Amino acid sequence: MKIERPGKACAITPCDESEGPWVILRDGTFRRVDDLMEYRGLRAEVGSVWDNGELVLGYGEFMENNKPLVPAGYTTDWWASDLLNRLATEADVEDLAKTLGCSRAAMPDGLPGQTPGEDDAARALARNAWHPWLRRQHLTWAQAKAVCLRFGTSLAPPNNPWFLDLPIEWMPAWLELLAAAHIETDGEHRSLRVTGGVANWTPDVMDELRPETEPAHETRSVPGPDLRPEAGIFEDGTPEWWAFLQHGLAKGAALLLGVEHRHDGEDLVLTGGWEAMLEGFGFGMEGDRPLAVEDMAGMVKRRIEELRGAAALLEAESARERDLSTERAIVRIAAETDARQRGLGIAETDEVGRAAAAEVADPGPADPNAYHAAQTHEDNHAVDGLLPLVRKASRLRWEHSAPIRVGCRMGRPEKAAARMMSPMSHALFPIDLNGGAQRLLANAEEKGSIRVQVGRRVCTVCGKESPQLNCHHRKVDDMGRPRAGETCGGPTEMAGNARSNGRRRGELQTVEIDTLLEDARIRLGLDRLPKQVKCVKTLNSRNQTPEPIEKGILRAHHTLPVFRDGTVRYDMSDVPVTHFRPKEIGTSVPALLDLGYTHDHLGAPLERGDQVLELFPQDFIVAANAKEFFLRTAAFVDDLLVRFYGMPAYYNVRTPEDLVGHLICALAPHTSGGVLSRIIGWADCSGGYAHPLFHAAKRRNCDGDEDAIMLLMDGLLNFSRDILPANRGGQMDAPLVLTTRLNPTEVDKEALNVDCAWYYEAAFYEATQQQPHPKTVLEMMDIAERRLGSVAAVRGYGFTHDCEAMDRGPALSAYKTLETMIDKMNGQLDLGHRLRGVDIRLVASSVIRSHFLPDLRGNLNAYARQKVRCVKCGHSYRRMPLAGKCIQLTKVGGRGLAAHGVSRSEGDQCGGNLALTVSEGAVRKYIEVTRHVMETYGVDTYTRQNVEWLASSVDSLFNNDRARQMSLADFL
Repeated sequence: MKIERPGKACAITPCDESEGPWVILRDGTFRRVDDLMEYRGLRAEVGSVWDNGELVLGYGEFMENNKPLVPAGYTTDWWASDLLNRLATEADVEDLAKTLGCSRAAMPDGLPGQTPGEDDAARALARNAWHPWLRRQHLTWAQAKAVCLRFGTSLAPPNNPWFLDLPIEWMPAWLELLAAAHIETDGEHRSLRVTGGVANWTPDVMDELRPETEPAHETRSVPGPDLRPEAGIFEDGTPEWWAFLQHGLAKGAALLLGVEHRHDGEDLVLTGGWEAMLEGFGFGMEGDRPLAVEDMAGMVKRRIEELRGAAALLEAESARERDLSTERAIVRIAAETDARQRGLGIAETDEVGRAAAAEVADPGPADPNAYHAAQTHEDNHAVDGLLPLVRKASRLRWEHSAPIRVGCRMGRPEKAAARMMSPMSHALFPIDLNGGAQRLLANAEEKGSIRVQVGRRVCTVCGKESPQLNCHHRKVDDMGRPRAGETCGGPTEMAGNARSNGRRRGELQTVEIDTLLEDARIRLGLDRLPKQVKCVKTLNSRNQTPEPIEKGILRAHHTLPVFRDGTVRYDMSDVPVTHFRPKEIGTSVPALLDLGYTHDHLGAPLERGDQVLELFPQDFIVAANAKEFFLRTAAFVDDLLVRFYGMPAYYNVRTPEDLVGHLICALAPHTSGGVLSRIIGWADCSGGYAHPLFHAAKRRNCDGDEDAIMLLMDGLLNFSRDILPANRGGQMDAPLVLTTRLNPTEVDKEALNVDCAWYYEAAFYEATQQQPHPKTVLEMMDIAERRLGSVAAVRGYGFTHDCEAMDRGPALSAYKTLETMIDKMNGQLDLGHRLRGVDIRLVASSVIRSHFLPDLRGNLNAYARQKVRCVKCGHSYRRMPLAGKCIQLTKVGGRGLAAHGVSRSEGDQCGGNLALTVSEGAVRKYIEVTRHVMETYGVDTYTRQNVEWLASSVDSLFNNDRARQMSLADFL
């Protein structure tokens, strides 16, 4: 994904401890969903996603991107860190146990809040054990309030409403509704009923498209009580007007505050988080009605008056500055006009204009102190909102629950697929056009011999010319007859008379492809060759020496593609991971014990599949959909060893579990160095999981990149520098070197900014409220860079949040499962319409501008500049031949010189029909859907005019304005 902060791409992984999305169901229920299976059961009932939930970002991301930290929300993480420092004695721990209603034995050992320096090792172990235990506690309102009063912590969700989201303009009417609400008790459960709070509410409002501007009040009825927010202070109209028009004031306020609720007829019933809301707004809740114990309404009224005064002063100052700017512009234009009339140059004219404008004095604000105070009021209100009033009305400590929200969008789609050349090939063996449009070796074989451009090589044994690395000429018996399947096999060298100038040294030569294939089939011990063996047209290497055709035959036999360097690869999106459970990767405990995983991350012996293990830096967890691919690759390598090299098989694998423990080579496309790794398991996702140091060793930064892996034996047997392309960049994305041992001091520095701590200290969360640069808090952080020079640089990494399964998210995003671009667009717009955080009109305009318009322009250009192609031989022409058919000379097979690829001097043209390469349908394919998007969602004027102009250009290209088909109706 692409995220606004810290401002780069990233790979998204599941987290069980972070807050899930808040959704509005079709029956009006507003709740948070934290369980995947639970959400799947509710999916059909979800009308709107009000809040997307929490996104966990590490300190190291901001450090690496050199961006200021953003204010942290007061989540259970901060609450647990706060509480750690308060548990300094056994008495403190006993008080906490009494408050939570649990025994001391059920709590972790040790005292996490003991003074540093007494026993730092014991203190660290105690804090590491206590922090996750505290995060997992679910406190009632009474327990949360008691902990807050006893230990001085703030209130964590769900007892910490989103006070920053509720505009202060809503408060007078909302406080009036709260004062009239009823507190109901049903056993141990209490709720707050707002009578008539959702009268006339209907789920259809969530299907409506938000208007571009706020409609007039009298043109639309609003659900709930007849109360309205006050007019905006620093903005025109009603703040959060769409939430008010859709849901009314009562339900809208509950949504903005993040207070869980449901509908009961026309009443709004608040079921969770409402006690904290009443506490923050100065209400007591001992009876059956909220009792205002603090004059919150008066404080709100005074604060609104104060802010309106500040807004009026700021608007007056803005108006004065606009008038001043207009006056200066008039003076500047007059001075520049006079300077031009006097013949001054451009630079002199500009200087005269600036000087004249500067002579118009700026007296400044009428009251500078009042103006500065107004600016301060505006800034403080934007940052804190209602929180200063809440802190005055309540004796509890309050911190923002959601001080900032981070915008995200989709980046590069995930990938886990075989690396293929375009077009896909099995063999790096040239057959030019002799294989037809699909470059099939069988088609070339039918011609007996073919003419292709290959390097001129000479056998060092028999002295004959052979383009192969090993001489392909058959041995002869005593009678001088060639023996099928028995070849010279001597090593060859580039001929002394071979071309030495130019980028490529190959020459057009005759290859007896039929005998070559027959000998290969016999040597490989195959009854018949695979039906489809796809080759390449030409070789791009300098010497243009083909690889042994036997390798391509065996790849086709195992349905494996070849890459340009002769290896078989599998691409996967990079995902960093430092810990795993055996059950997550499908590897048995005995197998992991054999691989060296003897103890879990806490030092306990490995005995169960649910224990957490720390990943070795050079181990790799492969995408599960690569299992069959690597089984076929291992079988290909074994066949190659046995049938071609005459050696014993190496892998001998039958199941994916047999591949665990085998070595692989990982490689990034922009480098020429591979990194040695080892398969330890499989993950059901489209990504390759490895240690951050391992990804950095490939010169990757884990921002959604895709890298390839190959079985090490495949690379050792089949990679060769001699077959790499000779063009610029030809040696990139090739394993020219292999790193066998990972050194943390030699990897990309980004990996050294990875967090290694088990939790963040409370001091860090407090420091983020001032948005400092990450370097200012570096001393309190545990990152990999500070561990260099010790074993801790590669072992002993911590993690702050756990998950049940690293691959629990979607196996494939909808972008990959939806086939056509139209389906993807409809899915994107439908999802955006359901997400409150998305401006669907902006999305529609962006999709049209970034996808459809460039495609339409490109297709128009391609249609105007297209070539014509022969449907028979595949030859392309820039312009249509005068003959109206293909005039390419054919290569005649048979005896005589024709058997060596020599064409006749006259006639024998292809004569195939010619077809356009770009059709009218390819140009028009997105016009109608683009118009549908504009009519349904609306776009800005510029985008609409651009689309209409391009559409009219297409119509002008394909429609004949002079010839028009008419019907009888046209004459009526």
